Amino acid sequence: MKTPAAIALVMAMTAGAAAEGERTPMFGGALTFTDAPDRKAELVGGQVELAWWAGRLGLAVEAAARRTVQDDSARNLSVAGSARVLLADWLWPSLLEPRDVETGIELQAIAERTWWSRDDSSDALGVGVAIRMRGGSDWEFSTLLAESRLFLRVMKSRDDVPEVIARSAAPTEQPERRGITVIVGLGAAFGAGTPRYLQRFRQRFPLGPLDGAR
Repeated sequence: MKTPAAIALVMAMTAGAAAEGERTPMFGGALTFTDAPDRKAELVGGQVELAWWAGRLGLAVEAAARRTVQDDSARNLSVAGSARVLLADWLWPSLLEPRDVETGIELQAIAERTWWSRDDSSDALGVGVAIRMRGGSDWEFSTLLAESRLFLRVMKSRDDVPEVIARSAAPTEQPERRGITVIVGLGAAFGAGTPRYLQRFRQRFPLGPLDGAR
């Protein structure tokens, strides 16, 4: 019991020490590429998500639609939930403007349900890592918070047996499909930030030759 208690205490202290952040949930979308060897298919698609953050801890719900790259022979729809931890964040100079952006690294734990057809579905559990870059609006009174993100997920699935196949198969020969799926995504998210948090993204005047060049 000592180890879990110590981990919980450290996470609570880390979340409490984090700067003020989101005032509203972050709503976003992403384009994804999926390699599913168990299906012998590569799929492209999109997903939308809604994420709630409290300090460095977050929860999100997601929905996605995908189809095969080569043709339209396979499609799926999925819903998922994820728990997220912001492992690290730091300010990084913008290359195009005299301002800083916040770069962060997230670790995610995901549970997903996927439907390939009415009688063919699968459950999957996995982990993911995301790199996000955040910035705020140029307008002084705006609370807009925007981020771009790149993520990688590894999911392990076990399919439910389609009813038609299950009825025709012998009890000792029930079919089963397991596999490791890799998902890569690139997307953006938007929400509203607290005034204190947004101050770090405000445009500032150049302070010297290096800042002016940047």
